[in-house]
Amino acid sequence: RPILGRRVLVTGAAGGVGRYAVQLAALGGAHVIASVGSPARAAGLAELGAAEVVIGLDGVGEPVDLILDNVGGPQLAAAWQLLAPGGDIQAIGWASGEPAVLAPYSLFSLGPARTMSTFGDVREPGPDLATLLALVATGRLSPEVGWRGPWDRVGEAATALLERRVAGKAVLDVTPAPEGTAP
Repeated sequence: RPILGRRVLVTGAAGGVGRYAVQLAALGGAHVIASVGSPARAAGLAELGAAEVVIGLDGVGEPVDLILDNVGGPQLAAAWQLLAPGGDIQAIGWASGEPAVLAPYSLFSLGPARTMSTFGDVREPGPDLATLLALVATGRLSPEVGWRGPWDRVGEAATALLERRVAGKAVLDVTPAPEGTAP
């Protein structure tokens, strides 16, 4: 659905996917609320298009029309309560690693149905990737690289990502094998 003028909440907004979600929602004309786990992780999100930056869900006072959830767990269950009638949660990731437990009858509401969907249709990623690359090439979308290093440091990159020490994406540089050596 169009998001122009709608309130969009992005949970886990400091991560690589969250930073893209903030930018894309802002490009679509949404009022973007970026949710992060700590004040230190809020850096740079306003510059990417977030109209508001909140810690957890504190400070989200009005209902939201769309939630792009990267956290899952208890925060997903709490975010459900913030969803406006007719709103949707797109469950993109599950960084918390915890189960989401919804209170009895919390799914019932009067008015237009609220929905929760998963996002992960990768059958034909080409057109979506082409759109993202065009936005990056024109400077309208920033890839937000927070860690970069050679391929042999993949363990370090994975640890930094898992420990949430990277704001944005981690990039591993792959160098060609020296001439005359087996790949």
